[in-house]
Amino acid sequence: MYILLKIIEQTYFDESDSFMTVHYLTVHGTNRQIGQTLTELAVERYGLVSDSFIADPVYAKSRLEYFQHNYPINAERMAGVATTLGINPNDNRYDFSNLWYNVFPPPTTPGCSVVYYPPSVTATNNGYLSRNYDFYLGTMAEVMHMPLPPDVAERTPPVMSEPYVMEWYPEDGGYPSLAIHTFDILSGTLDGINGEGLVVSILADEEAIAELRTNLEVHPGAPHIIGVHELQLMRFVLDTCATADAAKKALLETKQYYAFLPLHYIIADKAGNSFIYENSTGRNIQYIIDGKRQPQVVTNFQIHKHPTLDQMPTEELTLETNAFWRYKTLVDRISKSQTPFTPEELKEINTCVNVVKVHEALDSNQTSGNIAANAQGRTLWHSLYNQQDGTAEFSFYLGDEINTDGTVTERRTDYIKFALES
Repeated sequence: MYILLKIIEQTYFDESDSFMTVHYLTVHGTNRQIGQTLTELAVERYGLVSDSFIADPVYAKSRLEYFQHNYPINAERMAGVATTLGINPNDNRYDFSNLWYNVFPPPTTPGCSVVYYPPSVTATNNGYLSRNYDFYLGTMAEVMHMPLPPDVAERTPPVMSEPYVMEWYPEDGGYPSLAIHTFDILSGTLDGINGEGLVVSILADEEAIAELRTNLEVHPGAPHIIGVHELQLMRFVLDTCATADAAKKALLETKQYYAFLPLHYIIADKAGNSFIYENSTGRNIQYIIDGKRQPQVVTNFQIHKHPTLDQMPTEELTLETNAFWRYKTLVDRISKSQTPFTPEELKEINTCVNVVKVHEALDSNQTSGNIAANAQGRTLWHSLYNQQDGTAEFSFYLGDEINTDGTVTERRTDYIKFALES
């Protein structure tokens, strides 16, 4: 039976003084049609060609078979990628599992802050995931410290300048979902919600990154490994899991690797069950930290190493300890607030650990100039997912205004709400 493909796209903040352009894309169709649609977009906007997918046949064949056996939904999307490029999906000279764009690993660690609030503690009796996405502002060349000719540099976009908020409605397998993607249009899920109310979010594992340093095993391009990368893992969970228990099973049983950085994750179902999932630094041990139906906070240190406040560093706030500062600040604000929490209060709580707020706190302890004004990172969006309503609200970063006293006033958008179709 032929299934009609339906595509709707809208663009926000496509202006010269805006840091980012946000694309909102809705796709109804088969998983193969979803893959075709995204590939057409990647070819048109980012210049991807068939040579972009060349791979070692030994790994490409095994990777395709892995997806066919363990994640057939994505295997169908991969077939859509190949078909759009005019290549046989089974041609082992190519790996069609990703649609990378604007990608290089950053020299500094992204820092994010997420809180899950179960329905039992909110004024609406709905569960919420409240998430700050913090990241580097530079272009690819700046990220990699690569000099470019002036005319090329002018055309080079910031790494995070084009996020995609996407709703997918697959007709032949997988839950509908609303998620924000960067890096990889096909599988680069940073946070999202599916039709069953399951919410997911990723955060960098700063402790693993610091411990590994030059031993980070980055896999840009066609990887020499079988499994799913760190962002693809969240896409897999959204596609296939309805509950926290199902997500735990999926994470424990799935073969994983990181393409750029070790991450950890927070996942929750709409019944109020949440957990944090982490790999050990050597990726030899898996950890699940249960939220016990209470507000659950996660930033960028390994929770399994520091499960309680008294097991966290006590020294003064520095750039190196700011993940602990953000965690403690959130826990303190939540503990001092009156329950039940309103949606507006959830937004305000996460604002207190916005990147500029962190740098202002650092400035108060240092005399070496204004950190916030010179920092190379910002909270690029705050997202608030409502599980029972199937909605997500986003406030995006557009730019800075430097005040006469050297402090920073951010230009941010009002919250824009998107909703999964019922």
